[in-house]
Amino acid sequence: MTLVSVLTQTPGLPSRGAFDAAVRELLPDAALDWRESASGYCLSLAGATVRLASIPGPVPNAEADTSAFLSLSALGGRWRLTPHAAHVAISLDGAMQARASGVLSRLSGATREASTLERLSTFTRLVAAVTRSVAALGVHWAAAPVTHAPDFFLQVAKDAPLPLPLWVGVSVTPEAGSRSSLLSFGMAQLGLPDLLLDAPSKDLEDAADFFFSALATVAERGRPPDDGETIARSLLSRPKVRYGPSPVDAKSRVWRLSL
Repeated sequence: MTLVSVLTQTPGLPSRGAFDAAVRELLPDAALDWRESASGYCLSLAGATVRLASIPGPVPNAEADTSAFLSLSALGGRWRLTPHAAHVAISLDGAMQARASGVLSRLSGATREASTLERLSTFTRLVAAVTRSVAALGVHWAAAPVTHAPDFFLQVAKDAPLPLPLWVGVSVTPEAGSRSSLLSFGMAQLGLPDLLLDAPSKDLEDAADFFFSALATVAERGRPPDDGETIARSLLSRPKVRYGPSPVDAKSRVWRLSL
């Protein structure tokens, strides 16, 4: 199960009208099968089940608050989460169906099981529709964990073919020699190791772009990089992969790149 919380100041679910309008914008091809209950909404989305529940009170254990600094939207202090007093909990269960490839298959309406990336991308756009239709203060992706600014979540969900920066947290740590390191959190959702990248601090914005590009490259091919493999940054820059212990958990291995 994948769990996301849209953080709000007051309890309540989005209105059907506002939510339907947001779904038409963000998931124009989706056909949602709605059921309402005392606990919230239950939706069928491409064969999977999505549940929305209004929860009075903040996300437990201050997890949403403590993971807000891990969002790319918070890099350099650009955004800070304000206190929330309620949230809309959104869960995803089950496999999804996607359109089959090939001309004849598409004409016949044939489907296939969606990949993990397709499933998470579709769910992400549904979460964005909820975010659009309530007075959201933040969006907490529990599996990373990471909490994002609402406008950042909406923009990435709408514009990015692969909204991976919404599924992954990143910590930025100053290092010796005017350098900084970036460490990902949450790639285990895709069965992949996290990435530790170090770069000159003055190039932090460019390093962050490459950081997420490298993660997306590995995610799209669906397997970890090999030790010694190079990851292309440009024609002249091809940093080499090395494996080592995670700086936050010595029992976990991360792949490392140095710029």
